[in-house]
Amino acid sequence: MSETERERSASGWTLNRELLNVGAIIVAAGIAHLVMGLIGHEKYGPVMLLLLGGVLVGAALGHRFYEHRRHHPRMAVECGRCGESLGGGP
Repeated sequence: MSETERERSASGWTLNRELLNVGAIIVAAGIAHLVMGLIGHEKYGPVMLLLLGGVLVGAALGHRFYEHRRHHPRMAVECGRCGESLGGGP
């Protein structure tokens, strides 16, 4: 194995991975085209596409908010007088 082949494999780049990524992008584009063609040409197609896009954006934002709260719990506030821990935070 030559020096460049070792460096290339150590960096994680492989032709198989690149071909898989390009193939996945092409399949995703084909599915998106199919869905847009089937839904978009109906009577209420544009409205349905807007609603579907809004639902997807809302779901993505909700998931982001949920994951952020799950991984960053609020710090407990201690009561100065009694030393009890309260659930609220700044």
